[in-house]
Amino acid sequence: MIRNAHRLTPKDGRRWKEYRRRVIENPERERALTMLDSGHINIPKELKLEGATHADCLLECTEAIIWIEGKRNDWLAPNIDWDITRDQLARNLDAALRYGQTLGKDFWLLICHEYDLKHHEQALVDGYRLGTWTAGFPHLPPDTRARFKQKIGTVRWQRIFQHWPALFAPVESATSVST
Repeated sequence: MIRNAHRLTPKDGRRWKEYRRRVIENPERERALTMLDSGHINIPKELKLEGATHADCLLECTEAIIWIEGKRNDWLAPNIDWDITRDQLARNLDAALRYGQTLGKDFWLLICHEYDLKHHEQALVDGYRLGTWTAGFPHLPPDTRARFKQKIGTVRWQRIFQHWPALFAPVESATSVST
């Protein structure tokens, strides 16, 4: 994102001057990019455009990881403060890709949701799956963005419960005590 800072648009346009000064014109920018390219993540605070992200559940399998984003009463965030096109789905796909790479494994992102996806959520999922929406990844090459098309799954919690009822049945005691 730092390398593509000229392509990002802050959510609050009144903060553009601050953003330009903080990132685009920052004299530490090139040094920070060199550090990031070499695997170091401790860069100047002014150049950090996103906070940490995490999976709600992470399954590590033999050959892949499954990054699970659980949604019950909230929804996928449509943007971050420093870029109106960088959404939560893009952040999670990016993080799942990078985490999978560190382990030498493939990756998948699964969105488990309680209710129907909101309009913007469905538009994001469809856009990334069809490859028609790529704005959340200005820093990734086209071949990497294309991989995301088949890496997004969605499932409602209710469907999980229907397909695996034995997992959620009460456990019966193996021993009983009679008096």
